[in-house]
Amino acid sequence: MAGQRRLEIPGYETLQFLGNGARSAIWQARDRKTGKLCALKHVTKRPGEDNRFLEQAINEYEIATKLNHPAIRQIYELQKVKRWFRLAEILMVMEYCEGTSVQDKRSESVEENCRIFAEVSRAIAHMGQTGFVHSDMKPNNIIVAANGAVKIIDLGQSCPVGTVKQRIQGTPDFIAPEQVERRPLDGRTDVFNFGATLYWALTGKHIPTVLPSRADTLSAGTVKAVIPPDKLNPNVPPQLSKLVMDCIEYLPASRPQMSEVASKLTMIMRKPAAAAKQATTNTKGS
Repeated sequence: MAGQRRLEIPGYETLQFLGNGARSAIWQARDRKTGKLCALKHVTKRPGEDNRFLEQAINEYEIATKLNHPAIRQIYELQKVKRWFRLAEILMVMEYCEGTSVQDKRSESVEENCRIFAEVSRAIAHMGQTGFVHSDMKPNNIIVAANGAVKIIDLGQSCPVGTVKQRIQGTPDFIAPEQVERRPLDGRTDVFNFGATLYWALTGKHIPTVLPSRADTLSAGTVKAVIPPDKLNPNVPPQLSKLVMDCIEYLPASRPQMSEVASKLTMIMRKPAAAAKQATTNTKGS
């Protein structure tokens, strides 16, 4: 926390600095009235900058308040700070999500990854059914608590289904082709981001994307050159490998819906459990 000014907000006691983001700082805090832990996000605007990051924070709040899923971080309150009648800062009170990101602690267990990503797929499907696209699903935006609870965070780039963004937004290693090409975004965009994230979780490697600044670009003609996850990790069952490859199809129309992805992940999870149960039954019978 060295060099970081302590955040002071009436009604909250800041406990510790958690980290920085784009023009933002996040603190762990306690509600003085209820004693409940929360996270405080402070977004600022530098002199001469546009309102991009402030607008992104407002967007995150507005979308979060329309969602209701246990695996999506809640945002309770937003405060706007003006200077000389102009918006200068945003303060957000958010659910405190204790745990470690998938980025910082990648599980080596295929079963655990299936469990985590089944939760994520159901949450993202909920977003789609509510009319929104997350549009920045990546390992750093998935938090797993010590008790196994899963939380999706960072809705700053989320948008209504059908949005055409004015500029390219996304994370290079997980970005969908239509994000780079600035075409309308929908639930299938999240499917691609999700598939690229699950690919990394299972293999430790990134898929190539169509972001122009990258040398290993992906196109409709080269998508089949991506090595299936089961060829890089022999513990990945073929049906899971195929599901991941279906998710990262170049053409959105060729990808499954997120609700279908959730159903298939649940079925894949059940198969090892069923096989283990059958093996136990056979052992007892002999």
